[in-house]
Amino acid sequence: MYGVYMEIYVVYRGRPPAEWAEVPGVKAVSADSLASIEGKFVLVVGDRELAERLKVGYLTEEEARELLDYIKKRLKEEAS
Repeated sequence: MYGVYMEIYVVYRGRPPAEWAEVPGVKAVSADSLASIEGKFVLVVGDRELAERLKVGYLTEEEARELLDYIKKRLKEEAS
């Protein structure tokens, strides 16, 4: 679109739900495997302290589930 590509990362303390793998353009990873956040849009799930330390977005587990459900719904609508 404008030649800029930003990766979106959803970061979990433990193992991220496998369903995130179905979402194109989004990588769900564990906090332990996150090396660098430069050039990435990062949302930390369930660890507000980590989100504040990294200066990135924070979601509760429930909010992350709602976001996943919303994205999956939109993708299904677009495929129809």
